[in-house]
Amino acid sequence: METAILWHTGPLIDDVEIAQVHDLAAAAEREDGVAPLSEQPLLNLRDATDDVVHLLTWRAGELAGYAQVDKRGDAPSAELVVRPGHRRRGLGFHLLGSAADRAAEPPPTADDDGHDGLPASRAEHDGEPGPAPLRVWAHGDLPAARGLAARAGYAVVRELLVLERPLGGPADHPAPTLPDGLRLRAFVPGQDDDAWVRANALAFAQHPEQGRLTVADLHARTREDWFDPAGLLLLERATPAGPAELVGFVWTKVPTGQPDGAREGEIYVVGVVPAAQGEGLGRLLTAAGLAHLAAQGVTTAVLYVDGDNVPAVRTYERAGFTRRAVHVQYARTTRGTAA
Repeated sequence: METAILWHTGPLIDDVEIAQVHDLAAAAEREDGVAPLSEQPLLNLRDATDDVVHLLTWRAGELAGYAQVDKRGDAPSAELVVRPGHRRRGLGFHLLGSAADRAAEPPPTADDDGHDGLPASRAEHDGEPGPAPLRVWAHGDLPAARGLAARAGYAVVRELLVLERPLGGPADHPAPTLPDGLRLRAFVPGQDDDAWVRANALAFAQHPEQGRLTVADLHARTREDWFDPAGLLLLERATPAGPAELVGFVWTKVPTGQPDGAREGEIYVVGVVPAAQGEGLGRLLTAAGLAHLAAQGVTTAVLYVDGDNVPAVRTYERAGFTRRAVHVQYARTTRGTAA
């Protein structure tokens, strides 16, 4: 069956299209036990520049597959999902090939409306990924994703670990004692935005996603229904003259709409600026984040960390975290096999 893949750049066209993507992702999560799209692609459904490309394909009157290519950063990245009822028919392979083709294209010109509205070209139909150094996330490291990657000539280049630990009550997780000269306070929207973005960029200068966040990216997250400024804690150091210096932060997240009896929270981000690294502040901030989550009634804490970030992994293991799952990122190493 010929696969028609429509694509366009920027945010999705309308609320109906956005709802269709969310419905598709929810169906896949029910089937697989893991969400197929991470936070940034979901934010990009409404807030995106022309560096973001959406690819959609319909079968039997419903959205059967979706992929998103984000060209920002050092290398383009993609995430894709196929509706369970339309799997094992080559649709994922075609989406991956089309995503690679889109990743290889130059940015759209002022005269390009960013949407061809037509079936994908033959280069996209044959399933052969393009030459761009596209990196593709597979959440949960599922067998089907491993098979698709092998068929298309992709290999694992990065692992993102999902760690978890149980939490007791607030008495089991007291706020940590701060060294002299340091103070911990809540983020103030509109006052701390620029300072947080600068500190985040310093702390994650080598991180391909986190380190590139802008004020607009921060604002997109603060508009989410889970955001609570009290859960974004800033660690400041007093200076001899002038304002205190932001040296680190811990951002916590308690998702809304959790099932009855479930109370899970996330250590969303822990960052320490380079000038303050090596002082044990990462452990202190992790403890502060756990104390805040425990005070909110959270019973399980989760976090995400790159598998090759050995110091951070050790810090979290010492804090009682164990592995729950792993997400993997693939990059092309060989030419894929045709359908």
